[in-house]
Amino acid sequence: MVGGVILFAAAMLVIDPRFRSAIVAYEIFTAATLWLAFPAGAPATAVVFFAGLAAVKLIAGPSALIFLVRRYHVPEDLAPSPNIVVRLVVVAIALVAAHEVTEMTAFAGIASTGIVFYALFTSMLIVIVFRNLLAHAIGLLVLGSAITLAGAVFAPSLPGAIEIADTFDAVVATIVALTIARAILAYDPHLDIRSLRELRG
Repeated sequence: MVGGVILFAAAMLVIDPRFRSAIVAYEIFTAATLWLAFPAGAPATAVVFFAGLAAVKLIAGPSALIFLVRRYHVPEDLAPSPNIVVRLVVVAIALVAAHEVTEMTAFAGIASTGIVFYALFTSMLIVIVFRNLLAHAIGLLVLGSAITLAGAVFAPSLPGAIEIADTFDAVVATIVALTIARAILAYDPHLDIRSLRELRG
């Protein structure tokens, strides 16, 4: 059930070009990955670490993006390069590729392997498919959630501090992206990454 939610939310992040839909899909995707990654039976310190991880992922990152959009009236179209048909095809390819990974001997017998790799593939597709810097920032946040899920599946004994560090890196990268976005807003209100090529000095 939770795996299906992750598959659907990840697909919507690639298919739907609307900013609000992307934020909702990200929240659903991240909540589901955190649900699967929750350290059941862990000591109180681990639960506190996990709560901090969840707060950063579910509140801090999305709030920064929403603030930028509302404060500077950024268009909410994430500007996909390929059309809807191509985006559907690449999502299907990511699903097939994730399934093929589960057939490899190295991952035999590990539950949720397909979901982990599908989440990783789609997070990278978000950056590839869309031209808007907001989409790239969302892609970084999705990648951080996918890595958290990968850590829970492949290395369940991974210290919570490492996951916090991973999330911190993702959020810092997002903040850097937002800073760049704010800097070029006056030059291109649409935040199209093609504008960066024209800014080369």
